[in-house]
Amino acid sequence: MLARIKAICLHSVTIAWSYCIALAGALASIVDELADALGDPGVKDQISAAVGDVKITGRILLAISVVTIIARLRTLRRITDVDDDHLAPRRSRR
Repeated sequence: MLARIKAICLHSVTIAWSYCIALAGALASIVDELADALGDPGVKDQISAAVGDVKITGRILLAISVVTIIARLRTLRRITDVDDDHLAPRRSRR
């Protein structure tokens, strides 16, 4: 199970953390509907008092997660390109 999670996250803790932030953002975006479905509107008021507008907070967390994942994937690609260049035969210098 842990190997599968590591493979999904491309063996990157940064990507794993970004997935956690995305999950928190998605939950924050739907907390209003969940509170109404559970019949407890007090939860919505308590969360709003703690973090402000939960929909905006959720969207901000999702945006941060997307930017972090994109940045990390770019650096992973660069690392892979450097490793591939290292394996390529070198040209002789004259």
